[in-house]
Amino acid sequence: MSNSDSSPKTTLPAVILAGGVADPEMAAKYSIENRAEVPIAGKMMLRYVFDAIRASTHIDDIYVVGNIKCDAATKIIPPGQSLLDNLIAGVKACSSDASDRLVMVSTSDIPFVSTEAIDDLISRCTDPDIDFYYPVIPREACEKRFPGMKRTYARLAEGTFTGGNIMLMRSGFVLKNADLINKVFSARKSVLRLAGLIGLPTMLRAIIAQVFMPKALDLLTLEKTVGRIINARVKAVPIHYAEIGSDVDDLAQVEFAESVLKSAS
Repeated sequence: MSNSDSSPKTTLPAVILAGGVADPEMAAKYSIENRAEVPIAGKMMLRYVFDAIRASTHIDDIYVVGNIKCDAATKIIPPGQSLLDNLIAGVKACSSDASDRLVMVSTSDIPFVSTEAIDDLISRCTDPDIDFYYPVIPREACEKRFPGMKRTYARLAEGTFTGGNIMLMRSGFVLKNADLINKVFSARKSVLRLAGLIGLPTMLRAIIAQVFMPKALDLLTLEKTVGRIINARVKAVPIHYAEIGSDVDDLAQVEFAESVLKSAS
């Protein structure tokens, strides 16, 4: 009997959110409408992400949401009015058989992302009881990989982290809780509305952790709080691939990305 495992590897679909509109400066300089179209070191930004995902043996179909060309995609889906609309459209497209599938969702603005980073993240998301996986990257990993690149960080008991731009989620969770997710997403920039959703005690702990005492808030508390809010079983996934959390939003970051990618080629 062979010692090799002949069982087929479970694969999952991927959704790339590429509906973001380019800011006026970017649109004028490159004559583009969508941020995902910006050329970086001679290649459209979306293609860096798409090619890295396509090379993963964990991924089967790839759906791109946006008014953009990508001939190799399984399907191009017209974008909606918001990021949430695009997320739901993408998840619906790859779950047309009504099955509760695990879906990988990525933004289109992480041109540094590698297949190795994608494979590592997926390999850490194997618990069948989790609805939503969210990668968190330690600050030291980001600053080592991309010194000088600005990121937003949160101080927690386990360390200082930034969030990733690739998530894994159950399609059933997204489609059943779309209204609730929209409510949370809409409140993300309002301290008072967020306090109403997550509860004042947790909100105060978060503020204290950022300003005075990092150990006032830990990952487990955040997982439970977010899970309660969005009616899901949530898991934060620490990962040391800074590429997953290094997005390109403006012209300065485009120039930075070009310098990094040209030096790597």
